[in-house]
Amino acid sequence: MKRFRWSLQRLLDVTVQRERALRAELVALSGRISRLREEILRRRAVLRTLLEELGRQDIERRIRNQEVFMTFSAAEERRIRRLNENLKELESQRAQKTAQLLKTRSSRKTLERLREEAYQRYVKEARRIEQKQLDESGNVAFARRLLAARAGAAR
Repeated sequence: MKRFRWSLQRLLDVTVQRERALRAELVALSGRISRLREEILRRRAVLRTLLEELGRQDIERRIRNQEVFMTFSAAEERRIRRLNENLKELESQRAQKTAQLLKTRSSRKTLERLREEAYQRYVKEARRIEQKQLDESGNVAFARRLLAARAGAAR
């Protein structure tokens, strides 16, 4: 009996590979988002710490250091704003990848269901053919015995 071959197997294999690739891309994007969030939090913590230190200084030193802090703070806020923009872009990409992954997963599940249905039809047909062959063999054996009995009785 011939082996089960499904015409859409290659499509299923490609879909499974695409799903794995999308999952890996999604994990990578999530990692990048996590690192960006940590960087933003770290930069904000540095600003808070410097502001607290500035507040603890005596008035003369505070006035001298305040201008430097304000310049540094403005530059750091611009960096944080750029990081937040990058974060929003990455989150948008992650949402797109998630939608693609869900669509690909749905496609894969549909293909797997179709493959299973095709396999069940194949098994059913193979059993039907096997049963037909057994019935035929039985009929031939019965006919031979019947002919042999008639030939033996005719002698």
